[in-house]
Amino acid sequence: MRHFIPQTLKYKLFLAFLLVILLPIIVLNMTHVQKFETLMKEQVSSQNLEQMTTITSSLGNLLSVAEKTFTLIEQDSFITAILKHPEAGLTYSFVQQKLKVEEKFNAINNSVFIANSYVYYTVLDTKELVYTSYWPNRILNYSGLAAMPRIQDAFQGKSLSKWQLEEGGASSEFGIQPSLLTMYKVLRDENNRIYAVVRIGVDYQSWLRSAIPSPANEELYALASSEGEIYARSTTSNALELPSPMNTQGWEPIGSKVENDHIISYSKIPDLNWYLIKRIPTKYLFHKVNQLQQSYMLTTLIIAALFIVMTFLISTTITRPLQLLQKKMSDVVKRNLKIQLPEQSYKGEILTFVQAFNNMVRDVESLLNRLKEEERNKEAMRFQMLLSQMNPHFLLNTLNTVKWLAIEMGNKQIPEVCESLGKLLEAGMRLDVDLIHLEYEIELAQRYVSIQKLRYDREFEVVITLDPELRYALVPKLSLQPLIENSIYHGFAKIDRAGRIEIRVHQEGNELVIEVEDNGAGLEKTNSSASPGNGIALKNLEERLALLFRKQGSISVESVPTGTLVRIRTLCLLSPPYLKGESLHVDGSLG
Repeated sequence: MRHFIPQTLKYKLFLAFLLVILLPIIVLNMTHVQKFETLMKEQVSSQNLEQMTTITSSLGNLLSVAEKTFTLIEQDSFITAILKHPEAGLTYSFVQQKLKVEEKFNAINNSVFIANSYVYYTVLDTKELVYTSYWPNRILNYSGLAAMPRIQDAFQGKSLSKWQLEEGGASSEFGIQPSLLTMYKVLRDENNRIYAVVRIGVDYQSWLRSAIPSPANEELYALASSEGEIYARSTTSNALELPSPMNTQGWEPIGSKVENDHIISYSKIPDLNWYLIKRIPTKYLFHKVNQLQQSYMLTTLIIAALFIVMTFLISTTITRPLQLLQKKMSDVVKRNLKIQLPEQSYKGEILTFVQAFNNMVRDVESLLNRLKEEERNKEAMRFQMLLSQMNPHFLLNTLNTVKWLAIEMGNKQIPEVCESLGKLLEAGMRLDVDLIHLEYEIELAQRYVSIQKLRYDREFEVVITLDPELRYALVPKLSLQPLIENSIYHGFAKIDRAGRIEIRVHQEGNELVIEVEDNGAGLEKTNSSASPGNGIALKNLEERLALLFRKQGSISVESVPTGTLVRIRTLCLLSPPYLKGESLHVDGSLG
């Protein structure tokens, strides 16, 4: 048998086309022509049920997504703020607020329902205001809406989270609109009090006419209740009527049956306990089947005559570029990516394939060059980093030398300043540490204050209130120093009285609260006389809190009667030292 199997890809493809496609078609046409009509009938029935299952699923998905959009409304801070307090003096007037809310509804619809939306929202708040996602044909009366039983039940907290049919029309309190599938949801505040009712309506009739494929003249789609009452039809023609109510007794969730020279296929919609029904006349179906059978046989004969020639040409067209590509890929390895395929020799899909190959070779070559360049830059940056570390160490050694010279000369202030400055420099040099113990951070702050006292030749009283259990709470390194610096530079610069800084630390739930309050000039005077660089330190600290604690870290500044208060909130992280023997052992560097 090996002698009869082709060895090249071109002839393998040719043989595979013949054996897998052409030969089965010829055999099936010869042996099953007499069964073709039956098979086609079964196929049409199966396709109908499959199609209807898809359509019913799309309605179920629409209802599910429409219900979930309530979460988007519930989580929209702009909408909830207006619904809770429309009179709270927001930026917009009441009319503008309603327009903004309606724009929010439209944005939700456009973001969730990319195609046509059949979902409409009506919101009633406790302030006698009504908001809609559509333009009603008449002004909505809040009193009339609020008097509706379902809305009253919703305001009383009764569960209305199931879809129900609600009639529309000119007599509807919601304006002139068709009957809708509606669901009522309530919005509750932090105290679990209801402050608004949301009515979600789905226009199932418009959905039906757009969801089904373009029906033929003899086809009819309809939505009916489990009792057989017709709710919607795909056409308004009276020539295609369905009895209402229909006899749905004994219907399965999905199936077909022949009734009065019609094939009726149906599929149940579980969420609504409704049926999607499709009716096709049998004479129309059989006529189409016969036409399709004749057309199919004629097409098969024509295809069989041309298939062998076309298959050979296609296999040749496919395999020739592959053979060339195989050779060029070998050349790529040998010539170190210095190879390109001639694009002018190809057209169509093969040209796209050749262009992709050339682009791949160029991208790989570019990537290798970029990796080499990045490696060289990385080595250069490492050298600069090692070089930059020499300067801070030189400064620390110099401070240490100055300290001992001052001690030998009998000066007591200079050694203290050198030691405090050295501690601050050492803390800033530790780039591998972001969080330190609170007690060590307070020590750094006290050393900074001692330097400023000597510099300005005045006393600054620093009062610290700290729960002993919070000594080992982790805080950002050098977070107190910029706050004290602002108090000294901006708060005490314009006053004659003695400066006082209070540092208070306490815990609120799982948050650590650090407050720094001074008795300086106050926030307004400080801002009016501040230099252009004022606020950079606070901005830097705010960015560090965001990087370290995400949304659980914040900083606020406010005026108090005697000065300025800065409050830092972070996640309370306690890291007590470990026990070794019977004494506590703590790393004395940065905690």
